[in-house]
Amino acid sequence: MPYGLAESDIHDVLNVFQVTGLNKDGQYFMEASPAKSGDYFEFFAEIDVLCALSTCPGGDLSQFGWGEGTGEVDMLLCCRPLGIEVFDIQDPQVLKDWKQPESPRYKGIHGVKLPAFKA
Repeated sequence: MPYGLAESDIHDVLNVFQVTGLNKDGQYFMEASPAKSGDYFEFFAEIDVLCALSTCPGGDLSQFGWGEGTGEVDMLLCCRPLGIEVFDIQDPQVLKDWKQPESPRYKGIHGVKLPAFKA
């Protein structure tokens, strides 16, 4: 992988403007995005971050199916552009009380306990 990363270095997706989840039967669902033009979020990276940004290939999910069912659906009609701005801090006083985060001393595998196998 690029940048010397392994697959285990890649975090799960962060759905910011997408409504997804599991229903009461444990089935995955997606709903139309409630985001409106001009909606945004900001985050402050305390360490260097390599970030990949993507829109959902299903657009805002207000249409579904890529032409499945009753007829062709032009999914591009419900896709929305993304904008990105990266800022440098101009006033060092903004960070006067900031401290570098401590290592969580992560030991791996997200708390999963592997079964012991007998040979």
